Amino acid sequence: MSTEATEHEPEHAEPTAPEPTVDVAAELATHTVEHKLRKAWRKQRRFHHSNGIAHFLLWLLALILLDLLVDWLFLIPGYGRLLLLAINLVGLGWVAWHYWLRHLRRYDAVRVALQVEGRHPELESLLVSYVQFDDAATADPHASPSLVRALRRFTVEATHPLDFREIISFRELRRIFTLAACVLAFFALYSVNWSEHLRVLLLRMINPTTELTYPTRTTIEEVTGHVTLRQGDSITIRALAAGRIPARGALWVQPRDGEWEKLPVFPADGAEFAYRFREVFQDFDYYLRLGDARSERYTVTVIPPPRILHTRVHLRYPAYTRERARTVDFLNLEVPEGTEVEWELTCDRPLALAEMLPEEGEARAMELGEGGLVARLTLAATESFAYQFRWEEQEHGYAYRDQVHYFVGVIPDAPPQVEIVAPTGDDKATVRKTLAVAYLARDDYGIDKAWLVFTVNDGEETRCEIGQFAEALVEAQATRKLMEPQTLPSLKVGDVVTYAVEVSDRYDRGDGPHLSRSDSRRLFVVTVQEYLRYILEKRRRLRAEIEDMHQQEKEADSEVGKLRDQTNP
Repeated sequence: MSTEATEHEPEHAEPTAPEPTVDVAAELATHTVEHKLRKAWRKQRRFHHSNGIAHFLLWLLALILLDLLVDWLFLIPGYGRLLLLAINLVGLGWVAWHYWLRHLRRYDAVRVALQVEGRHPELESLLVSYVQFDDAATADPHASPSLVRALRRFTVEATHPLDFREIISFRELRRIFTLAACVLAFFALYSVNWSEHLRVLLLRMINPTTELTYPTRTTIEEVTGHVTLRQGDSITIRALAAGRIPARGALWVQPRDGEWEKLPVFPADGAEFAYRFREVFQDFDYYLRLGDARSERYTVTVIPPPRILHTRVHLRYPAYTRERARTVDFLNLEVPEGTEVEWELTCDRPLALAEMLPEEGEARAMELGEGGLVARLTLAATESFAYQFRWEEQEHGYAYRDQVHYFVGVIPDAPPQVEIVAPTGDDKATVRKTLAVAYLARDDYGIDKAWLVFTVNDGEETRCEIGQFAEALVEAQATRKLMEPQTLPSLKVGDVVTYAVEVSDRYDRGDGPHLSRSDSRRLFVVTVQEYLRYILEKRRRLRAEIEDMHQQEKEADSEVGKLRDQTNP
């Protein structure tokens, strides 16, 4: 090598330092040790590849079988299968890194030498020192070439009988190889007998939108499926099975926002399974398990009755009440007789029909507006009645009878009340008597008119109007001369005059205003002399009563004085 380089140098080249003498034995030894180290490293690589592949294969097959079991039992929806696939990929990635990839390293003679010396501590760092002295070390002016060559020869002699590959033992993989082989054998056997299951699993995992199902010994050919029904109606869930017919199946039901509940179902007629719900009041999902077959998941949608969102009832009172119209937001009403009531109800969805159903009488159709969302009806309230509503919604045509009963209470107009305050009793009078009558009248909505009604000797009545009013409570006094032409022009001594006060209210319906009459008083028509004697006697009785009252007052005052003296000695 040095000879060839010298031959090609220019003729006048500067002289160079002489090259060191090559030790052929040392060079061969270097290649021998290096070769053994590389063989040990390659065996180590095969060990890690074998270990990683065994673990990866074991986990791969286990995850496939686990995915098949889970998906077969629960028929996971598309998004769930995507999530399961992502979990599998993450898990396999972790296994590949933890048991395989992280152990694969580039060749490093020092690291392998350290592993060999860990196996053979008697070398006492001889092999490490050997690999650290490369060819460049011999060019170091401070290094002794003869000493390096001696170290190499000694190392070769010491390591000659050693097999560096002993640092790796494939026996450590015996357990994982055995387990992987068992799983592989089981998977191979399963693949032969259940190849269709694996094919369906593969298609379901890579295509989330597929509706493929796993083959079963029992097949479900017909199911009731998705159902929409009216709230409160009954429903029968039916399924027709084929193949191996089980003696009992299961209907799994999940109410909205509830938990799954298992209900037993039995074949009703040969291969038909049925379960009847008497009344259904809320949505629910369901599926059936018959033998090893499972149906798809279906929904029963319950349509509730229309719900009243807003209530407006306009009340227009009759004129006799003198009350202003008003609007209320409740359906139980109490109104005066003759009030015009207009219902305006806004529902939560469009109606095809709305009716008011009185407890007695015919149904009354309500007018629909605003696309069927608002129902209106106007009635004159003449008598009390209970009622409810009947709805028919547009979308499905279901009819509902409202379970809530409402009531309209009609307050009939009460007749007025009247009483004579003074005189308090019968009296005597002459034909020139001026009658003074104080009376009190009341009505729920107001007194309209008042009259004095006279009869002589229980004969024909004579009526004299004594006032017009607008108040609900009237306190008034009326005076009338008995001998006036409009009253009793032919009155004479010996007649008996009977009189009373009559009033009317403002009621304007039916037979007109209501009339009421007070209790009667009587006047005995006498001569002037007899009337004077009557007055004097009356004054005497009054004086006696006053004196008696005065005497009682004095006695009471005396008793009070005695009590005061006893309490304050």
